[in-house]
Amino acid sequence: MRRNRISAVLVAVSMVAITFGVFFSSWPLLSCALLYLSIYVVSLKDQPPSKLDLDMEWSREEIHLHEGDDLVLELTMENHGDSVDFLEVFMEIPPELEIKEGTVHNLLSLEHGEKKKLTLGVAVPLRGDYNISRVDVRYEDPLGVFSVREVYHRDLSIHVLPAREDMRQGRIRPRIPKNRLGNISSRTVGVGTEFFSLREYRAGDRMRDINWKATAKKLEPMTNDYEGEMSGDVILIIDGFKGSNIGSARENTFGASVRAAATLSSNILGDRNRVGLIILGERLSWIYPGYGREQYYKILAQLSTLTSGGLWQLDDVQSLLRRFFPSRCLLIIITPLTNPKVTQTVYDMTRRKHNILVISPSPLAIEKRLGGAPGAITEKMYALNRNNTMNQLWQYCPVVDWDPQEPLEVALEEVGRYLR
Repeated sequence: MRRNRISAVLVAVSMVAITFGVFFSSWPLLSCALLYLSIYVVSLKDQPPSKLDLDMEWSREEIHLHEGDDLVLELTMENHGDSVDFLEVFMEIPPELEIKEGTVHNLLSLEHGEKKKLTLGVAVPLRGDYNISRVDVRYEDPLGVFSVREVYHRDLSIHVLPAREDMRQGRIRPRIPKNRLGNISSRTVGVGTEFFSLREYRAGDRMRDINWKATAKKLEPMTNDYEGEMSGDVILIIDGFKGSNIGSARENTFGASVRAAATLSSNILGDRNRVGLIILGERLSWIYPGYGREQYYKILAQLSTLTSGGLWQLDDVQSLLRRFFPSRCLLIIITPLTNPKVTQTVYDMTRRKHNILVISPSPLAIEKRLGGAPGAITEKMYALNRNNTMNQLWQYCPVVDWDPQEPLEVALEEVGRYLR
């Protein structure tokens, strides 16, 4: 417990009034001193306890959600000490969280043994990892003379993953499958479910593969062959080169690239293909291709904390692909095409027998929505330069010009026939 500034003022004014009242024999000054001392004495009866005995905890210690989702935070408080009135509770939350319902500054009263729940509705517009660890509690007497302030540390971790789209059409499949089970038709005999051809029975064929109608017609055992279903390798490459990120903190080309990577990884892994990731951001990082849900969440965890602004360029990926990644895989390069060296790099990759798909979030479309588009002449020159770059890339691979405001699935349908 500590005395507020008002208590020092009351005592100081009272002593000054008594001194001058006695020296000048002034009853008004002595009466004023008596009034101030009375206020101070009355406040002593209602002074707060020397220490607050509160117990508080969040309803969950760790929360996972996608950017753009809403979240309700619940803090439960229980008083194990004396009853307190006018208890102030202040929750410190990261500035990136937007308050939708409730307030971070609450005023309440707690009887001994009473529990109360504080709720706060927030929106999470940006991906990343956030932590809420501090709750300030303050209590003072009705006259504001004495107060108690304590800080409680209760950790709450919020992991905001990139948003993703549900794609039912425009599925991407590697054109060169590997000798592993998957959903890609190999156009050869193998393990699968689709009928491929009919042949004579051989020792060791399974009974369920025998075609009984053909056997009855030819009077000799006949067996069905099925078209093999295989899987392939896909590497997602995100271009976060310094200077290539166009837009605001809420909407920019790098954030759109991250959302596209999250959507594509979910879609491709759902077809039982292997997916890897290479990121050109503040540092060069990668995830080796893998299968399944574990790989998907590993990719999301990497994407959720990404920041752009590095000096790594797309050309630096080539040595990494040669040394650590499988050959003849599908490379999906997600780049705003602001670096003039992209065309030459893509050409070098195609020479190494990689299949390539370029997805380009449109910086011009983002700037128009944000109201920062240049003049008419500058805009036409920029659009012409971008179209020339895309036309050059079309000589080597399909290119998707994607407005991040539109679903990625719609943009991929335009190049769907090149991906089959």
